[in-house]
Amino acid sequence: MSILTLTKAMTNDGGHSLPTTIRARIARLSEPFWFTLSFLLFLLMGPFSAVAVVIGLCSLSREHAGSMHEPAGL
Repeated sequence: MSILTLTKAMTNDGGHSLPTTIRARIARLSEPFWFTLSFLLFLLMGPFSAVAVVIGLCSLSREHAGSMHEPAGL
């Protein structure tokens, strides 16, 4: 066996190149990353967004309290 053949045999990683390996690792880490990010944003913003929605609904009901009319019956 020549040195070139031995070198190729020792460096053979099953046909995977560096970009393929990097893409595989990114794909494997992508889902846990997005889960963690969305969970942390939910924990940070969840309670505050509920308060904002309740305040917004109350202010809308006060603004249109006199001008709201029931739809006519069929």
